[in-house]
Amino acid sequence: MMAEKECPACALNVDSELTECSYCGYEFPQESSSRRWMAWLFAFLMILPLLYILRRFF
Repeated sequence: MMAEKECPACALNVDSELTECSYCGYEFPQESSSRRWMAWLFAFLMILPLLYILRRFF
């Protein structure tokens, strides 16, 4: 099964590997790897205080 994403311009479902919509020509922005790393780092830093709190009470 092919992964799909929705075009924000025309709402057509297109293949997630495409860089532009085959119907309207909308160019999808490229996701940078640094942004992905920042998201993982943020999630990790949010989990650390939770683990500390749980460890103190249990």
